[in-house]
Amino acid sequence: MILMIQHKSARAEADHTAALLRAALQRAGIPEREAARVRALVIEGRAYVGIGALPVGSAVRLLEALPLALVKSDADTSPAEPTGVTG
Repeated sequence: MILMIQHKSARAEADHTAALLRAALQRAGIPEREAARVRALVIEGRAYVGIGALPVGSAVRLLEALPLALVKSDADTSPAEPTGVTG
């Protein structure tokens, strides 16, 4: 059984992280209506953030905003952005 204090703590952590992620998505150019799909979740006392489905164009904007998306290995000759993606 999960203690109420553990659940509340996990909820607070999930709420805070989800709010930060929603703000970051909006700064990356993702419309508010799509960023609003980010939800705080608590499952069995553990904090999670559900991101939900994004349209491909928004997913590309998110990918471009991630610093790791710009890193290429020496063997990688593909473009940083997927080819043929519109949206």
